[in-house]
Amino acid sequence: MISQFQQEPGAWVKRPRLNPTLRVFIGLVLGVCLGFLLGEKAIHLKFLGDLFIKAVSMTVIPVVFVSMVCGIISMKDPMKMGRIAFKTLSVYILTMAGATSIALFMSTQVFSPGKDLKIQALAVTGSEIVTSKPPNFFETLVGMVPSNVFTSFIEGNIIQVIFFAFLIGIAINLTGKLSKPLEEFFNGLMPVVFKLVELVMKLAPLGVFGLMAVVTGTQGIDVLKALLGVVFVIFVSMLVIVFFIYGGGLMLLGRMNPRQFFRKMLPVQTLAFSTTSSAATLPLNMKVAEEGLGLSRGIVSFILPLGATINMNGLSAYMGVVAVFAANIYGIEFGAKEMLQVVLTSTIAAIGCAGVPAAGLIVMPVVLSSVGVPLKVIGVMAAVDRIIDMMCTTINITGDTFAAVLVGKSEKEISLKSYEE
Repeated sequence: MISQFQQEPGAWVKRPRLNPTLRVFIGLVLGVCLGFLLGEKAIHLKFLGDLFIKAVSMTVIPVVFVSMVCGIISMKDPMKMGRIAFKTLSVYILTMAGATSIALFMSTQVFSPGKDLKIQALAVTGSEIVTSKPPNFFETLVGMVPSNVFTSFIEGNIIQVIFFAFLIGIAINLTGKLSKPLEEFFNGLMPVVFKLVELVMKLAPLGVFGLMAVVTGTQGIDVLKALLGVVFVIFVSMLVIVFFIYGGGLMLLGRMNPRQFFRKMLPVQTLAFSTTSSAATLPLNMKVAEEGLGLSRGIVSFILPLGATINMNGLSAYMGVVAVFAANIYGIEFGAKEMLQVVLTSTIAAIGCAGVPAAGLIVMPVVLSSVGVPLKVIGVMAAVDRIIDMMCTTINITGDTFAAVLVGKSEKEISLKSYEE
């Protein structure tokens, strides 16, 4: 008999490996624990997070460009493409408005963040943070068109890369048989790009460990104590969004089991929570959507890159809670008109500000000024913006895939067998 420490000649003993999701979770927990132990010294682990983010960022532009081209190529019918685009944008806008509405309800009817606070107690000043004006709709529209595509690739301008890839895909379809070699080239390049993502994701546990150690060590529990109420309300609101909008939407509109969706999205959500980057999470999100949820490559390649740039459910909800928080501090009453104004401005500003670092702080002046709330509270929110952004990004990428599943189901572009496995 061969013992467990022996093996037959030429045979390798297969050691059980930890599930990739479990490895990322272990990295996250260890990072949090070490961050609390080291405190400010945890900043020395920043290079681990930087290494991982750079490696993931390296794959973003190739994945977006190649997948978008392949997605357009797969849609030979222009009517179908227009129909999918309309459905996708409709889901994005409705979920963003719904997310803000839920946040407003939770802030006014269930909780009252900032109700007992005085603005003097927060020691804020208007100079604590410099905000920039987010682009309006027309500036965003013009900004989509690259004047130099090479510059767009070098600078990582995802919106311009998507626009260029969209035109390339359309041109390939219109060219017909002459473009067949190019079509085969892009379809052959797609699995190579995803294999690259798979290799990079092996660094995920180490990267998440470094990121969480630095965030915990530098932010600490004291920051959460200062604004525990508003952070708590934002997190609870986003959990309600996940289960009511995403879970309820899958059951009622898609007639699908949401448990399978959330189970397969868990590694993507973990990565989004730790990196706070929709773009950095996009390659893994696309891989899970196609291989785990059974969506067709065309749906995945078209909807998810678009969602990473304009679909910001988490940001919209964040703005709803902050608006009520600031109004409570200054003793301003919100009526139906003010709430509707917050929903509209949050949705529009979130679309125009997509992909901008610290987008919440940039959108905040637009939302607050629309309902006459002083802007001094922005300096306070800057202290916990990074922590809130973790949950925002998680909600954003989940909303992207939720939209893809609904549209895919309506277009019969999803394998229900793969989804249920």
